[in-house]
Amino acid sequence: MTKQENTALNMAKFIHEQSLLLLDKLNELNLDMAADMCDQLHEDAEVLCMTLFVQLNDLKDEG
Repeated sequence: MTKQENTALNMAKFIHEQSLLLLDKLNELNLDMAADMCDQLHEDAEVLCMTLFVQLNDLKDEG
């Protein structure tokens, strides 16, 4: 995996982790609508991480 590919994957992981922290804070504040949106963001970020990981590993295997 190139440095740029690794950076992209690390950024996606960071967003995934930070969205969970934000979700916790929003729940503490009883901001239900924002928490629901953040929950979806967290799920989307998880899918993004998995997709990037698979795609980048497929590129590595092809190269």
